[in-house]
Amino acid sequence: MKKVELVAVGRVIRSEGKDGTLKIKLYSWIKREPFFKKVYLEKEGELREYEVEKFNLVRNSPFLKLKGVEDQKRADELRGREIFVSSEDFPPLENDTYYDFELLGCRVETVDGELIGKVVELLTFGSNVLLVVQAGQKQLEIPLVKAICQVIDVESGLIKVDPPEGLLELNEV
Repeated sequence: MKKVELVAVGRVIRSEGKDGTLKIKLYSWIKREPFFKKVYLEKEGELREYEVEKFNLVRNSPFLKLKGVEDQKRADELRGREIFVSSEDFPPLENDTYYDFELLGCRVETVDGELIGKVVELLTFGSNVLLVVQAGQKQLEIPLVKAICQVIDVESGLIKVDPPEGLLELNEV
C-alpha cells in the first residue's frame, strides 16, 4: 500500500493496559464510530498493515486493539504514530456529499471555465472550511460554501466556483 492511497484518520496517544490496547485520538472530521477493519502505521520508514481486533469508546475516549500488538511493550513502540486507512475502505456517502480528503487535488475553475488552480489543503475553523488553492505561485483561500462552490464533482476531480467580486484578489496568501 502506498502512502498516497491512504488517509490519516488519527494518532496513537499511548498504550493502555498490558494487553497492547492503544489509546488513540481520531481527527475531528471522523464523525461516527470507526468503520475500518485494517489500519496502517508507519514504522522505520515503512508502512505496516494491522488488522483491527477491537474498537471501543470509554467515556468518549477511543481505544483500538490491533492483531499482533499483544503487550504493552509493542503498544509503546507505536506511541505518537499517525493512523492511516485506505481511502477505498471508506463507506460510500449519499449524493452530493463527500469526504474532505476527496477534495484534495481537485481542479478549481470558475463557472465560466477559467482555471484557478488545484486544492492543496483544507483549513477548518469550527464548522467553516476554506479550500486552499494553489494558483501558480500563490495560494488562495476560498470558502467551501454552496453559494461559491456551486459544483463539486469528486469523481472527475473538479470544483466550479462563482466567487464574489474581489475574492480571488482579496485573500492571496
